[in-house]
Amino acid sequence: MAYEKMPCYENMAIDECMIKFYEKTRRPILRLYGWSPAAISIGKHQNPLSDINIEACTDDDMAIVRRITGGGAILHDDELTYSLVCSEDDINCKNQPVKASFEKLNSFIMNFYREMGLKPAYAKDAAKKARLGAVSAFCFSGSEEYDIMVKGKKIGGNAQCRKKDVIFQHGSIPFSSSEERAAKYFNLRIDFGNFTTLKDAIKKKTDPAEAAKRLESAFKRTFKFRLKEEKLTDKEKELVDKFVIEKYSSDEWNIKGDSNNGRRDC
Repeated sequence: MAYEKMPCYENMAIDECMIKFYEKTRRPILRLYGWSPAAISIGKHQNPLSDINIEACTDDDMAIVRRITGGGAILHDDELTYSLVCSEDDINCKNQPVKASFEKLNSFIMNFYREMGLKPAYAKDAAKKARLGAVSAFCFSGSEEYDIMVKGKKIGGNAQCRKKDVIFQHGSIPFSSSEERAAKYFNLRIDFGNFTTLKDAIKKKTDPAEAAKRLESAFKRTFKFRLKEEKLTDKEKELVDKFVIEKYSSDEWNIKGDSNNGRRDC
């Protein structure tokens, strides 16, 4: 799918529908997109009433949407977001630990950062062991083994959900950040010293469309996949609209979650 900025509800609806598209075709899908207007996504198991300043978000028309993946909240604004779906067989990690799939799938993002002139490393190799596994209401402040680090700081975030042998993963590549805005919308203190952005790392502004092309190129070179650009069919759009109306624009999902919150799959 071509790079496009979309509202948060549509973005999360398309991401979930990608799993259903894959189940029908068994063809891996890569999607690159942005967010317009800015929005906050929260992890599947996160409690926004404790972690997010709902009043401030309401006052500023800052939408909150719940993801199908876990982890902490992200303020999506000046960034490039990717989502992909494939099977364990597609990336040769059948019956391997979840961590192995993160290492394999994150490799194209590592190559993207290398092509940008950076020296990325996985947190397990770059961070102090005491910092690994740190949980934070704000995604970029936490650190897991296969999070990507640049100059000792986490850059972006990636999360997965599983459905049988199908892997869905999405993540963010932040171009810049606004500490003032982020602090305003979160109830807990954010340690801004733990993470960085592309602008801070390469010392210049990044064009989203150009970054999307570079990330697509890194994906093709890393996995030796050929990509074919396709638009959503009318039936696929109908399914996306159904998910928006019945789930992603609903307070029942975004604020309360659902009865499956204890499950690890999608």
